Amino acid sequence: MAERSDLIREAAELRQQAEQEADKTIRRRLIRMAERYEHLAESQGWSEAHPTTVASLGDVFIKGE
Repeated sequence: MAERSDLIREAAELRQQAEQEADKTIRRRLIRMAERYEHLAESQGWSEAHPTTVASLGDVFIKGE
């Protein structure tokens, strides 16, 4: 998986490209792609802050009963 900083950098580059794009359709696609990269970076940041443990996985199965 890509590093969080790489995802954020890629999102910024896509937004910069979108600002310079004349075609509205392409500009919207670039912005949506940037938003996806930002979402991935946020998700990865949360995952790093809250690592999965064996105990937490066990809780999932116990609470499901």
